[in-house]
Amino acid sequence: MKIHPFSSTEKSAVVLGKESYYAGNFIVAHVKLDRELLKNVVPKIFETDGEALFSLREFITVMGTRTDLLYEEPMLTQYNEAAVGVKIYFEGGIYQYYPFMWVDKDFAIIRGWLNGFPKKIANIQLTRFHSLLPQMSEPKAGVTVGGYVTRGGSILYKIKVTLKEKVEKPPTFGPTLLIRDYPAEGEGETNVLELVRLDLQDVKIADVWKGDVEIEVGKGINDEVESFKIKEKLGGYYYKIGFRIPGTKLVKKLSESELF
Repeated sequence: MKIHPFSSTEKSAVVLGKESYYAGNFIVAHVKLDRELLKNVVPKIFETDGEALFSLREFITVMGTRTDLLYEEPMLTQYNEAAVGVKIYFEGGIYQYYPFMWVDKDFAIIRGWLNGFPKKIANIQLTRFHSLLPQMSEPKAGVTVGGYVTRGGSILYKIKVTLKEKVEKPPTFGPTLLIRDYPAEGEGETNVLELVRLDLQDVKIADVWKGDVEIEVGKGINDEVESFKIKEKLGGYYYKIGFRIPGTKLVKKLSESELF
């Protein structure tokens, strides 16, 4: 897979390989949002009941076969992410759609765009555990975890979860539907606008904790997070996850009139 910058060896490419592996820690706020306001950021080809997941994530990742980067250049294997995933209904199925997503590394944003994730660069910070830190040695009842995402001078949202009990699994909405959008920029070029489906492979989830959640949604000059008005808080979660992404599958070609 040849990705900019081009070279004969492909070693300078920002994305190194089509298939990617991920392991991460998630802090999640499970909420119900105002359905009417969601119409501003969720395409009209989807329906939604307003259920959504706000998350803060820290990832370790391997692109393709480049396991050497884990020790040769750890910067290319670590990043933070924030995402708003909305439960949607499409042609009789239940899926997840991401109106907004933010990351803090270039390879993560370009890799996401290739799949159709709407990623932007931002600052994402979240709680980390360490076995030798007495105050935050491991997830357990009574411990509070949290973090935030900021872009420019704006706080987009903040989450705090006070852990109460270990549970079997966190809330999920099924496969992800994404919109790959690459508009033509010049004469003779062709627009790419297509709906694709992404299925996570080899998913493993561990150490799932549920608790009380606090979430504050802010404002953004270039991020319409005011479209996310929280009607109900359903719970907070912390958990570990691992998975593989082999690519996406085309669902259908789209026209701009099908979006908003």
